[in-house]
Amino acid sequence: SSRLTDSAVCLVADEGDMDIHLERMLKQHQQLDGGASRRIMEINPGHSMIKALAADAEKSSEGNAAIDEAAQLLLDQACILEGEQPADPQAFVRRLNQMMEKSL
Repeated sequence: SSRLTDSAVCLVADEGDMDIHLERMLKQHQQLDGGASRRIMEINPGHSMIKALAADAEKSSEGNAAIDEAAQLLLDQACILEGEQPADPQAFVRRLNQMMEKSL
């Protein structure tokens, strides 16, 4: 996508759905009823993190817990970039702390 240059991921509205920022503004002013429209996580295949995750996934024939955790962190990151909270903030902090500990 042309939307992604520096970020690994972002959230976008489905084609034909209302823009995410417009939807949030209308909800804040109580002009929109109902839940949030469906979001799509768009991935930047050229980002170094995505390339590294793809390479690790190709090496592993079975499920890889570290890749699963990283994927969830990327989803949470996309939510934060859109001004939203992760679905489970405590789990986000736990995952982030685990990744940071492994990198030290």
